Amino acid sequence: MSGFMPYLVEKGPYLSVMESKLAQPATRARILRDLRAGVALADLVGFDSANLDKDYMDEPARKKHLNEDWFGIGAKPMFWVGFDGNPEIIMREGMIRAIEMSFGLEHGDPVPDDAKASSGRHWPIDVYWICQGPWFQCWVLWREAAKDEGHVSLLITTPAAYGYPLTAKITRPVHANQGAYTAEDYAHPPESRAPKRAGLEKGMWVVGHEDYTRTIKLSTVGAGYRQIQIPKVVWVAKDKTSVECVAPAEREGGVLDDPRRYVPPAAPIAKP
Repeated sequence: MSGFMPYLVEKGPYLSVMESKLAQPATRARILRDLRAGVALADLVGFDSANLDKDYMDEPARKKHLNEDWFGIGAKPMFWVGFDGNPEIIMREGMIRAIEMSFGLEHGDPVPDDAKASSGRHWPIDVYWICQGPWFQCWVLWREAAKDEGHVSLLITTPAAYGYPLTAKITRPVHANQGAYTAEDYAHPPESRAPKRAGLEKGMWVVGHEDYTRTIKLSTVGAGYRQIQIPKVVWVAKDKTSVECVAPAEREGGVLDDPRRYVPPAAPIAKP
């Protein structure tokens, strides 16, 4: 939904704003009512937020992107590779189930009014996007930490998208003819971006081998009679002895140290 998608797991500005809206119990309850009533998802996730201006799109363009590219609404085909389904109803149901779990509701229970939503159980909801899977799915995960305290995660898994290839290199893939990557919120190691780690409200780091080479691997195991060993495409770590830790830039799915909040758009100036 955001950025250039070079990483496997993302959040980025749009999902950060969506989380911010869901963080308010009364707003979350109203969103649940709207989801059940069939209100368009593009009208609920915060695309009108006043702090999304750096994506160089306005609210109608963001809605068009979600409806056409993600959901296939209209004549333009979805940009998911090898997938034919209905992402809109999957994501709607995933959001409904996540919000119900955050309130401790059975599926389909009445939605609490604003006062009860704010005073009762309202576990926070994290939202992440995982790309390069075979299908479009939503996963709802939760954990109870203590009585009436816990956490819900909504994972949106999607196939690869046309024009947005995954990159194996986690230390920010840069073409050979380009200089060093300079996004202010990118950090390798993460401590160089956020020295006071203990007080961070949110974050997302990627840990792993720095890069891989995609190769054809032939098995050396003996095959049985009339059996053929099929060559496999595998990712081989370029350096299996080292591990890197990176904080991705927000525009590429990362999370700001100072989380992006939902900011209501400015009220239009009344004409005299």
